[in-house]
Amino acid sequence: MRFIISLSVFLLTDLVGASQVAPKVLWHKSYNGTGEESHPHYVIQTKDLGFLMVGETGFVEDRSAKIFLVKTDAGGKLLWQKEFGKRGYNLGNCVMEADDGNYLIAGTLNFDAALIKVEAKTGKTLWSKTWDFGSEDSFEGLTLSHDGGIVVTGYRDGLAEGTFLNWGKGLVLKTNEHGQEEWRRDLSDFTSSGYRIQKSGSGYILCAHPKDEESENFNLLSFDNKGKVHWAKSYGEIYWGFDQNKKGDILLAGHTRKTPLSKNLDVQMKKLDKQGREQWTKFFGQPRGYDGKWIHDEVWGIRATPDNGWLAVAGTGDETRRYEGRGHPSGPSGQWKIYLIKTDLNGNLQWQGVYGSPENDWAGEDVCITADGGALVANDCGSFGFTKISPFLGKRNTYKPKN
Repeated sequence: MRFIISLSVFLLTDLVGASQVAPKVLWHKSYNGTGEESHPHYVIQTKDLGFLMVGETGFVEDRSAKIFLVKTDAGGKLLWQKEFGKRGYNLGNCVMEADDGNYLIAGTLNFDAALIKVEAKTGKTLWSKTWDFGSEDSFEGLTLSHDGGIVVTGYRDGLAEGTFLNWGKGLVLKTNEHGQEEWRRDLSDFTSSGYRIQKSGSGYILCAHPKDEESENFNLLSFDNKGKVHWAKSYGEIYWGFDQNKKGDILLAGHTRKTPLSKNLDVQMKKLDKQGREQWTKFFGQPRGYDGKWIHDEVWGIRATPDNGWLAVAGTGDETRRYEGRGHPSGPSGQWKIYLIKTDLNGNLQWQGVYGSPENDWAGEDVCITADGGALVANDCGSFGFTKISPFLGKRNTYKPKN
């Protein structure tokens, strides 16, 4: 077991065009597993006000990865960390707190789609279920069902090329609270993969990836509590961030080259009503002012905020390392930074900030809103980075942790 407590100097830059000052970093701590590096994908604040983060330790691409799960207290102090699977093709994609207070993990174990339940106090495995649908299979997202069970979504027969797009055949599957399958629906006519899923009314809303590399269909699916699809909508991009607010409004976030800001990847945020009808689209990016020909602004998470706004998390940097932009206080262009974007309900920018360390890359992979009115970023810094952002939602915040 290895852990790292970072003593780096934090860099924060307030950016032009914002109506409010960006919040600061309160603290940052990082933890590594037995692999050479560890990379997070998803984070939640748990009912005890601590944090739970999942991803991999090791590298999926060279088949040295294991699922990695880390639990901390509210101040980022390590409570326990666990690894799952033998070194190989294993993915830790999503976590959730179950009704009984224990934790659920969706991912892949040895090329098979996996659903794991662990004890909250110790991380001890309570049960582990796998599904072999053919070749490389994975569960990407999960939610609790309306009757106390579990609904997972993901894909079968993927390309096994890594942690992102695997161009498989989408599916959704329902289990009871013990992980025993109750029904399964093939979604390959709609999507290559279900990515994130949430309850909506008496059914569910699914953020999905297009059917194949030549198609733009589909991004969003609505289906009932038996998996019957009501409607499917397309919006012309691949989306990685997905959330709903209390009114049922939907926000999608992705990185796109179809942007007025640069010739490279910028952040697109798209708001929809509960029927999937478009209400607005906004673009954000190039926060450090470097040459947009080279800079990638890659968004991976979005959350509705208690003030009826939205918070997106991204990484910003030069993916090619061929551009040597310098002069920004946060560091050179080749060093990746966390990029946070806060808007109101209608996508008007309230604040945006760049956060990082002079010692290594920081990239925002996910974010959760915290009970104190701040946020916690899942920071890919070569380990599991827990980067706590100071409160920005005001003293009247009554937010309770959301899964």
